[in-house]
Amino acid sequence: MWTDTREIALLSPLLMICVCLIAPCKAQQQAPPSEQSAAIPGEEVIVYRQKLRRARLAIGHNHPHQLKKLKSELKDYPLAPYLDYWIIHKNLPQLPMAEINRFLTENENTAIGDWMRIQLLMQLGSRGQFKAYLKYYRPKPQNRTALRCYYADALSRHGDRAQAYRLARQLWLVGHSQVEECDPVFARWRQDGGLTQKLIWRRHLLALKEGNPALATYIARKMKAPYKELSARLRQVHKTPELLLNYSRFLDGLQQNREIILYGLHRLARQDAASAEQAWQRYSASFLFSDTEQETLLHHLARQFARQENMPGLLRLGRGRAIRNGHSIEWLARQFLRELDWEQVAFWIDRLPPAKQQLDRWLYWKARSLDELYGESHTGVSAHLYRQLAQKRSYYGFLAADALGQHYSFVHRPAPITTEQVQTIARRPAFQRARELQAMGEFFHARREWNYATRDMTPEELLAAGKVASNWGWYHKSIQSVLAANYLDDLELRFPLAFAEIIHNVSERVGRQSSPLDPYMIYAVARQESHFSHDAKSSSGALGIMQLLPSTARDTARRSGVPFRRSWDLLSPGTNIALGSFYLSTLLNRFDNNRILAAAAYNAGPSRVANWLRKTRKRLPYDVWIETIPYSETRTYVQNVLAYTVIYAYRNGARLQLLKENEATGKL
Repeated sequence: MWTDTREIALLSPLLMICVCLIAPCKAQQQAPPSEQSAAIPGEEVIVYRQKLRRARLAIGHNHPHQLKKLKSELKDYPLAPYLDYWIIHKNLPQLPMAEINRFLTENENTAIGDWMRIQLLMQLGSRGQFKAYLKYYRPKPQNRTALRCYYADALSRHGDRAQAYRLARQLWLVGHSQVEECDPVFARWRQDGGLTQKLIWRRHLLALKEGNPALATYIARKMKAPYKELSARLRQVHKTPELLLNYSRFLDGLQQNREIILYGLHRLARQDAASAEQAWQRYSASFLFSDTEQETLLHHLARQFARQENMPGLLRLGRGRAIRNGHSIEWLARQFLRELDWEQVAFWIDRLPPAKQQLDRWLYWKARSLDELYGESHTGVSAHLYRQLAQKRSYYGFLAADALGQHYSFVHRPAPITTEQVQTIARRPAFQRARELQAMGEFFHARREWNYATRDMTPEELLAAGKVASNWGWYHKSIQSVLAANYLDDLELRFPLAFAEIIHNVSERVGRQSSPLDPYMIYAVARQESHFSHDAKSSSGALGIMQLLPSTARDTARRSGVPFRRSWDLLSPGTNIALGSFYLSTLLNRFDNNRILAAAAYNAGPSRVANWLRKTRKRLPYDVWIETIPYSETRTYVQNVLAYTVIYAYRNGARLQLLKENEATGKL
C-alpha cells in the first residue's frame, strides 16, 4: 500500500484489549507448551492468566475482598507488578503517594516502573504540583514533549531558571505546533526577555519549511518591526516563489533577506529549476553563502532538474563541478540510465565518492555499463565485478549471478548461540513479563517490556533474544533483534517461516479463485510490509501483517468472498493475509503477471505505476526501470520483494529465479 511513511506504529492498548475481548486473540502461532513461560508449567500458566483476568474485573467492579484473595494467589506470577499498577492507576487522580512510592521503589529500572512514573508526572504537571514534579522527574530517558515542558515549567518556578530556559529554547525551535503543556513556560520565558524576536523569526521560518503556514502566521503575530514586515515577505515568497525574480526587492543586504532568498530558491526550484538556477547565480554574486548552504541548494537544484527531466540543466550543474554531493551524482547516473546513455552512466559512476562506488548498486551498474559499451572486449572487467557481487545474498547479488549464469549464494549461518544462552534470556523476569503480556493481549506493554529489556544488550544477547522471540512466534521482534545485533546471515531468524500454514492455504485458495500466486511472494510482501507484526499500523492507517487500508480490504473482500466486517478484522493474521494476497493477485492480473509492477503498485498504488509506464513507453529493460523508479521507497520495496521471494523459496526447499521469463525479457 502507498503510505507517506513506512514507519510502523502500535495500535493503542485500549483498542487491542477491545479486540481480544470481542474475539479470542490468535495473533501469533502458539508456542510449544514448554516455551509458554520460562518459569511456570503450561497448565499452571493458564490458571494464572484466568485469575489475572478475574482480578482486573474485580478492580473495575470494586470487589476488594475478591481482589485481595486473587492478589495473594498471583504473587508469584510474572505479571504481579502489573496488577499492582492497575490497582494504583484506578486511584491515580487521588494520588495515593505511599502506594506510588512503594511501587516505584519495588519496580525501579523496569518498564512498568517507568510507565508508572510517566502517569504520575502527567498528574502532577496537570495539577501544577511542580515541587513534587521535580522530585520524581528523570531527565535522561524522557523524550515525551509534554513531560519535558512540565519539567521546564517546574525548573522556572522552583529550580534553575537558566536551565529551564535552555530547555524552553529547544522546545520552541520546532516547525510544528507544540503541546499545550509548553504554553506556560513559553509565556514566562518571553516575559523574562528570553524569547527574542530573532528566535520568533527562526521558528516562523521552521514552520514554513515543515509545511505549516498557519502556524507561521500565528507566530508572526508576536513579531515587531522589522521582523513583522520581513515575515510577511517570507510568507509571500512561500506562496509565490517567483517573486524572487524581482531582484531589487531582495538585494538590500539584510540577513533575513538572505534567509528568505535561500528558502524561496528551494521553493522556486520545485516549480522551475531553470529559473531557480538563474536566480541563484544573481543572488550568489551579492550575498555570501556558506559552503554547506551552497552544497545543499545545488543538490536540491540537481534533484529538481532530474525530476523535471531537464537534462541540459542537470549537465550544466554537473559539468561545472557544481555537484559534489554523492546523492546528486546518483541522480545524474539514474537520469542517464533512464535515457540508456551508457557512456554517461559510466562517467558519473566514476565520479561518485569512493565509498559509494563500492556499493552493490553501483558495482552492478558499472559492470552493466561496461557490457553495454564494450561487449566482449571488457567481459573480464565486468565479469570480475559480477563475481564479486554474486557472492552476496541480495537483489544485486542475484542479478549478478544471473548475468554469470551461476546459482545464487544464500550464505546461511545460524547465530552462534547455545540453547543455554537462549534459556537464560527467556528466564529473565522482563522477558517472562513480555511473554505473558503478549498472551494476555496487552501488546502495548508487551512491546515496552521487550524494548526495555533489550535496549542495552550485547550483540550476543540480542541474538539469544531473537531466538526467544522466534520460539514464541513473535517474529517481528526476532527480525528486529538480529538486525540490531547486525548479524544478517541467520536466515531462520531473519526470514522466519511465519504463519506458514495460513500462507500456503491462502496461496492455494487464490490460485483456485483467481490466478496462481506463489506463497513465496506472499511471505516476501509480509516480511517487507510489517516484519510479520499482526498489530502493525502505519501513519496512513494501513493495518496488520500485509498493511492493508480498510477501504482496500473492504473492496477486496467483496470481490474475493473473504469475510470482513470491520477494520479490526485486519488484526487477524488469517483475514489479513487472505485479503492482502487477493489484492496482490488483482495487481498481478492488472499488470500481466509481472511481479515487478505488482510489487511497485502494492507500495505506491496502481495509478502511479500506470503513469510511470506511460512515460517510459515500453523501452526500458526491467533492471533499468526498477532503478529509475521515481520514489526511492518504492525502488527499495520492489528490490526487496523480488530478493525476499527468492530467499523464501530457498527457505521452503525450492529454487526460484529472481525473474520470470516474461519479466526478464519484456520492456517496461
